[in-house]
Amino acid sequence: MGQDTDTAAQELAVRVGAHMMKVSPVLHHWGIELASIAPGAVTMTMAIRDDMANLHRQCHGGVLFTMADACFGFASNSYNERTVAASCDIRYLKPAEIGDTVTASAVEVWKKGRSGLYDVTITNQDGEKVAIMRGHSRKTSGAHVD
Repeated sequence: MGQDTDTAAQELAVRVGAHMMKVSPVLHHWGIELASIAPGAVTMTMAIRDDMANLHRQCHGGVLFTMADACFGFASNSYNERTVAASCDIRYLKPAEIGDTVTASAVEVWKKGRSGLYDVTITNQDGEKVAIMRGHSRKTSGAHVD
């Protein structure tokens, strides 16, 4: 790929990310912010609040899964091709505590035809791994932006 193609792909990913942030109310509800986006790669952040706690007073796994799923979704849709999750598998490695700030980073592992694989790693503010997720995407039809 030439530099012009890379620049155009990056600009498109940024436009898609901005559009997806606008139309994703769950992200605003949990305070999930888009830190960076590139074709096939996304980073998001979230501060863990009291209303995210489980019965152990740690971040509920469903909240972390939502963040990982969103990060995977943005990465797989970053080419402006509507893509959905076919499957996701998450492993919780360490609790995220109330007051932590967590970062999710998704990277494309493989993409061919209508399918893709993405790995998402969630870390806390100390760089400790909190969870890892692998998502399998499936391209549907249509685009997010013109």
